[in-house]
Amino acid sequence: MDDLNLVALSPAEMPATQAALSEWCVGKVKAIEGELRDLREHFLIATSNGWKLAGLQASINRAEKRITYYGKVKDAVDAGYLIVPNFPVTVLTVRVARDRQPQEVTESHWREFSATPQMLPSGEGRYVDDRVAKEDHSYTVQKDGKTEKVYHYVSGAYEEPDFPFRAVKPAVIAAADRAMALRIFDRIGMVHNASPGRDPIIVGQLLDPRGNGRVSTFFIAWWLNTADL
Repeated sequence: MDDLNLVALSPAEMPATQAALSEWCVGKVKAIEGELRDLREHFLIATSNGWKLAGLQASINRAEKRITYYGKVKDAVDAGYLIVPNFPVTVLTVRVARDRQPQEVTESHWREFSATPQMLPSGEGRYVDDRVAKEDHSYTVQKDGKTEKVYHYVSGAYEEPDFPFRAVKPAVIAAADRAMALRIFDRIGMVHNASPGRDPIIVGQLLDPRGNGRVSTFFIAWWLNTADL
């Protein structure tokens, strides 16, 4: 599947580039599906011959995740979301299907636990707050005739998303609610405006399964008061 260089020099040109990106995603998914079929055939051959399967299974898993990823890129574009450059984002909510994530432990009172998105297909799971509840399991011990407290905190249940309503206008919250209802993005966050009193940009992000910090960011909402100009 050949890559594209998509260029738009005005808002009027954006629909054409969005349509081209959506079509490219269809071709990309088909190409990876072809790779996946070959990998599965190789897996059957390797199984029948008693060969090692770990490498092939890892390749199959990667292909499946890439199909899901490019499918979500297409879903986001088709839903009208514009892909934009990546910004430093404060994550507000992530999408998960599990009841709770593997438990973490810390002895620090200051450490917070973060929710980890699962990179689910579109339409699955639910959005939870970026922060996981922290449970205090601290206890006391007797040492050298003295009572000492041992600090022990564990990650607990997911919490409901908590948007900074004071910082965001109702229309922006409504746009975020729409994005959450579609359940496409792996996480939703905001780009802070450094100037006091101005609302942030709300964005949705898709995590690239190839890792290394790769992420695709989509514009959800933005607010401007002309009095600030």
